[in-house]
Amino acid sequence: MGFGGATAAMITSLKNNNRRNKREAFDGWTSSSKTSQGIKIEPVSEEILQEIRNKLKRQKRQTTIINLGIIILSIVISIIVIYFLFSYFENDPGISNDFLYKQSN
Repeated sequence: MGFGGATAAMITSLKNNNRRNKREAFDGWTSSSKTSQGIKIEPVSEEILQEIRNKLKRQKRQTTIINLGIIILSIVISIIVIYFLFSYFENDPGISNDFLYKQSN
C-alpha cells in the first residue's frame, strides 16, 4: 500500500524533528543544591491550610447550587415550551369540526 511521496516525506520530517536525543536531562535540580531552579516549598501552618480547604468547599458548594438551579430552570422551561407546542398544534385552527364532519342531506 503505497501512499506516495507525501507520506514518506511526512515520516522523514517527523523523524528529523525528534528532539529526544538532542536535549539534556534536568541535572542539578535537587533539593540539596543551592543553585536549584526547582519550586521552593515554604512551610504553611495547619490553620491556613484549613482555611483554604474551607474556602474551596464553599466555592464548590456555590458552584453546585448554581449548576443545579440552571438545570432545574432549563427543565421547567423545556416542559413549558413542549406543553405550549402540543397545545398549539393539537387542532389546526384553520379547519373547524363542522367542515370536517359535514353531513350531506
